[in-house]
Amino acid sequence: MKRLIVATVVTLVIALAGCSQKKPDAPVAGANQPMDKPEKVSVVIISPALTSVFHQEFVKGAEEAARQRGWDFSHLEPDKETNSADQVAKVQDSIQRGVSAISICAVNDEALSQAVKKANDAGVPIFVHNSITPVPEGKVEAYVGYDQFEGGRKCGEKALALLKAKYGGVARGKVAILEGTAGIHTTERAGGFRKALEGTQVQIVASQSANWLRKEGADRTTEFLQKYPDLDLVFGCSDAMAQGAAQAAKQAGKTIFTIGLDGNPDALADVQAGTLTATLVVFPRQMGIRTIETIEKRLRGETVGPIEKIETEVADKENAGKFVK
Repeated sequence: MKRLIVATVVTLVIALAGCSQKKPDAPVAGANQPMDKPEKVSVVIISPALTSVFHQEFVKGAEEAARQRGWDFSHLEPDKETNSADQVAKVQDSIQRGVSAISICAVNDEALSQAVKKANDAGVPIFVHNSITPVPEGKVEAYVGYDQFEGGRKCGEKALALLKAKYGGVARGKVAILEGTAGIHTTERAGGFRKALEGTQVQIVASQSANWLRKEGADRTTEFLQKYPDLDLVFGCSDAMAQGAAQAAKQAGKTIFTIGLDGNPDALADVQAGTLTATLVVFPRQMGIRTIETIEKRLRGETVGPIEKIETEVADKENAGKFVK
């Protein structure tokens, strides 16, 4: 009898122990996610800096569009637009973070080439915004921007119209150009402006870099006016530099024409107020939205580019109101 009782107890203990253990192949709640479920998209916008209102507006548009899609969004930029090494470093940092895509407006040609190469080597899709000029090597998924040479030419044509009106139907006078940093942006914009003035009596008496900065635009224009007191017009390859030129002219008690390029909200306000003569509107916020739309198509496997062109328009005091929201 004792042996029977002991055997029964042992059997019950073994049975209970077995019931308390999980089977090796039992599923764990939440552990098995579908393998084909896409990871969350993360995009980064890399600008030369945020000193320009253009880049601020571009980032606003891109962020708005990315957030609407539920994407992780970030933007990185050096402290100043001449810091190309830091811009390339931020591309590398973004790649190491495992972002889904990068869009860059490069400080200069060398920085752009390095950025594209790094992204290509890592297999990260890279896009270029605010330029449609192809890089000599490497694969860019799409260029989102406007024709900068054409934009500069439109500003030149506006300059000719202003000078014709001033001098009784003949385009003549003295003009100065405020360049940005060396690279595609300056080459294309200033080149288009110069092209428009070819074959006329207009003299380009000076052309110097103001590094895209308003203060330097004012400083260079002050120097221009001291050397050429009869200067008629200053073209800035960006709004900020042209706004600096307008400021310098006012301080010097001079009346000159000033033409910028970007169509930023503050520049449009200056045009309406008569402080700035004109600006080329390139729709930076819409460009930011268009960049995100293009990235989305590419990530879906759709064909994009090679160029997603943004149209431009010159704004002066007569029509600036239609561009202001």
